[in-house]
Amino acid sequence: MIRAAAISLAGCLLALPATALDLTLPSVAELAHDETESATYYSLPVSPWLGDRAEMRTVEGALARHVWQVAEYDGNSAQLMAPLRAQLEDQGYEIVFACDATLCGGFDFRFAMDVTPEPAMHVDLGDFSYLVARLDTEEGVEHIGLLTSRGGARGYIHMVRISPADMAPVGVSLSTRSPNGAEIGTLRTRLTADGAATLADLSFTTGSSTLTEGDYPALADLAAFLADNPETRVVLVGHTDAEGSLEGNIALSRDRAGAVRRYLIDRLGVDPAQLQAEGVGYLAPRASNASTLGREQNRRVEVVVTSTR
Repeated sequence: MIRAAAISLAGCLLALPATALDLTLPSVAELAHDETESATYYSLPVSPWLGDRAEMRTVEGALARHVWQVAEYDGNSAQLMAPLRAQLEDQGYEIVFACDATLCGGFDFRFAMDVTPEPAMHVDLGDFSYLVARLDTEEGVEHIGLLTSRGGARGYIHMVRISPADMAPVGVSLSTRSPNGAEIGTLRTRLTADGAATLADLSFTTGSSTLTEGDYPALADLAAFLADNPETRVVLVGHTDAEGSLEGNIALSRDRAGAVRRYLIDRLGVDPAQLQAEGVGYLAPRASNASTLGREQNRRVEVVVTSTR
């Protein structure tokens, strides 16, 4: 996970010249894909899906394609897009076209776009935001296609930039604030300040309490926190969406919290006395269960500090 003050993506285009694009991303943004072409043609959708097609704008120039993943992200695509759009407008870009999943045309519109494939970029067909912007410069016209989406506990930013060959590379700074303006901290910081945090990178086999194979940085962070604070006691609290019975969901949420507890003890050596596991099913949602996005946000395991001595 990148937590430096800033990164520079030098060399994304061929030359270094007059006009530059600078973006500020959340501090937990991580570059997942970086691709350039010196000269090419690229087509951008500039209308919603019109039944059998979308209007396309084909532009020529040097192409840079980037994907950033935002860890521990619990907002939606519009919240991720809004500050990026504001930054483009502040730097003189004209918004040519913008839409969200519903207004764009959902599935059909999504596949009219040329998007970097998984695992670098993920597009939730029910929650994505898209825009095309242009900037007139002395070197020529620059176009940007920007797509945001989310999946699991991550946000995704996909940017395609088509520029005159002598346009400057994009510069990216990492902010200490999330897209909604809240300070982003480490799990240790959140536990110390708030006494609770979501274990955002967990992955369970569908419909079960089995953790999928892999490394879980959030659990490693929690284990280190507990090792440094041996008097601290925490409760792992499982949550589900509202599909199914309350009794069944409470059992599933408790089992998932228990699986996390076993992982911490067996794999990471945490003292069992520091950990308790409980489940509340769908009784404490943090989003509406009426949408796919809301149900994804509600399926989680949180850690709550109960004692520090």
